[in-house]
Formats: sequence, structure tokens, C-alpha cells
Amino acid sequence: MKKTRLASLLALLLVCAMIFGACAQRPKNTAPEVGPTATEVPQTAAPADSAESAAEATPEPAKETATPEPTAAPTEEPTPVPSYTNPLTGETASKDYSKTRPVAVMVENNHNNGMINQAGISKAAILVEFQVEKITRNMAIFMDLEDVPAIYPVRSARSYFVSTAMAFDAIYVHRGQSADGVEFAQNVLVNFVDHDDIDLGDTNSYRMETWPHIGEHGMGTSGELLLRSFEAFGTRTEHKTDSFDYGLHFTENAAPTGGEVANTIRVVYPENKIMNFTYDASKNGYTGYQWDTLYVDDTTGQEVVFQNVLILATPVKIGADDHWHSVITTTDYEGTGLFFNGGYVEAIKWSRGGLDTPFRFYDQNGNDLELGIGHTYMGFVSSTYGGATYS
Repeated sequence: MKKTRLASLLALLLVCAMIFGACAQRPKNTAPEVGPTATEVPQTAAPADSAESAAEATPEPAKETATPEPTAAPTEEPTPVPSYTNPLTGETASKDYSKTRPVAVMVENNHNNGMINQAGISKAAILVEFQVEKITRNMAIFMDLEDVPAIYPVRSARSYFVSTAMAFDAIYVHRGQSADGVEFAQNVLVNFVDHDDIDLGDTNSYRMETWPHIGEHGMGTSGELLLRSFEAFGTRTEHKTDSFDYGLHFTENAAPTGGEVANTIRVVYPENKIMNFTYDASKNGYTGYQWDTLYVDDTTGQEVVFQNVLILATPVKIGADDHWHSVITTTDYEGTGLFFNGGYVEAIKWSRGGLDTPFRFYDQNGNDLELGIGHTYMGFVSSTYGGATYS
């Protein structure tokens, strides 16, 4: 009996041992525990060892490669601005005037109980003065009309002005002409055949009618009106040759070497019309006075300045007919004169052939006269009366 119980106990112990051994070898449950959802899980910093592991796992960012500077495009050299010369002044110009015809405009120069104001004369490259009956008259020669807002008062033609305009192959602008007696301007005007005799009318002029610019003294025009007329009339605006010879030469320093001092000039025309000039170094030229009044451009109110003053002696006859017309030689002649520049003066010679030739100017040695760069006053005086004195 005792042996039977002992065997049963040992068998029971063996069974228990086998059960506990099996339990010890069973794998753990890998199912996740139930807890808050992912959105409810508070974000907490990873443990230090986890951060280090993450740092080791995260590759270092690639080093930034320096962006190369863009290669600068080669600097283009600016296109040089063409440099031209105004053939009537010697000044540098922005336009090519080598074939451009100048424009000569008749301008009144009288003072009937009041000074006739002249507009546009400061824009003229050359201002010419002749005796006309008992007064004088001007002709303004322009190389360019684009910046000339007004020219007045425009007056009638005379043959010696027409002849002078032809020396420059200039378009000739006037209002009427002498039509009888020895001074019959039409005899010379017939030489203008390319619609270049511009007798002003209603379409290219205007009336001022403000004293003393009234009646025959009250007509004005402008660069714009004239240019419009040239286009409408078909006026020839270019020389027939590629390079027209004006007979003019220029230099930077034209003051006569060894010449006499001439800071003031007094020019006497027949019938005692007097023109005075005073040299002003600050203006680099001579300012004019007539009838003791400063010579100004009515457009600007500023005095007119001439770098060169040419006084040319020629045969002059006034009172040649009942209308007191003048007869003045401008062609087929060799004469004398005076050249003023920079406050000095020298004696010169001048000559001209036929109507289609330019004026020529020479020093006493027969060399071409060199004018100063700038504007020129050209006065024709009697070779036997008046003329110029200076000091």
C-alpha cells in the first residue's frame, strides 16, 4: 500500500515537472497593448541614446557648392557719334551739312520813329549788310532752320543781295522785290530756277501789325513755315555737287598775328547809317550797336555776338535813279577790306568772279584768310565813302 502511494506521488511530480517545463518554453505574447490612439500619444523627446542613434542613422547634408559668378558679358564699345562741321561757321555739328543748301532771308533794318526789332538774327551763321537807298538792310544766312522760331521783319529783294545769296547757293527768301529803275531785282532772281526763290505769301508767313512792325515792316516767318514751303514747292534743298565750295576757312585762333588792337569798330555806310561793335572777351566776340542801341535778337532779348567782322569795300552808288536806288558791285571784282577777330584787325583782300562763284578772302600775303570758328558779320561799304575805323 505504501509502495503504491509513493509511485503515484512520483508520477504526479513528474507530470507537474513536465507541465512547468512546457510553460517555460512557450513564446511571449507579441500583440500590442491597448492604449491611447496615435493622435493622443503625447510627443516626448526621444531618449538620449535614441537621439544618438538617429543622428548616426541620418546622413550629413551635402556641402553647398558655391554658385559660380555669371561671366560678365563683354562691354560693348559705344558707337561713336559722327562729328560733322557747319561749313558756314566751322563749328562742330551733329548733322552732315556737306550737301545742304543754306537759306538766305531778307530782314528789315530801319528805324522809322522807332527801332525795328529783328528776330532770328542770332541764329544766322552769317549776317550781311548793304546800303539800300537811304537806309541799310540785312540778309540773314542760316545753315539750319529747325531751331529758328521766328524771323522778322522780312523785306523785299535787291539784286546785290540776290547775287550774294547765289555765292552760297542759298535758297532766297524775301517779300517782293524792286521792280523798276536801275534796281530791278527780277533781273537776277531769274537765276533761281529750282523753286528756290521764295516770295512770302499767306501760307508761309504771318502779320504782326504791332508798332513799329506794321505795313511793309510787319511780315514774319519761321523755320517751320519755310521748311514746310520747301517741301510743298519742291524746292531744291541740296547742292548739285557733293561738297560745295563756300570759299571759307576756319581755325581755332584766328586773331590776326601782329595785327593792331581793335576793341571797338565804327562802320559808316552812305547816308550816315552807323554800325558799332565792341569786343567782349567774356563772350568771345563782338557785340553790335546801331543808332546807339544794343543790337539784340528780338526772339531772345540777348545781344547778338559775332566772332568775325568782315568789312568789305566795293564800288557803291546811291541815288542812282528817281527811287534813290543803289548800285553795288558784288561780282567780277577784286577789293580790299578789314578782318576783325579776337580784338585785333588786319587788312585783307577779297575777290569774286561770276554769279555762280563764291567770295574769296586773302591776307596781305595772298594766303587764304582763316576766320574764327563762329558767326560772321559781313558789311559791304563804299570804297570811296565811309568805311571802318577802329581803336
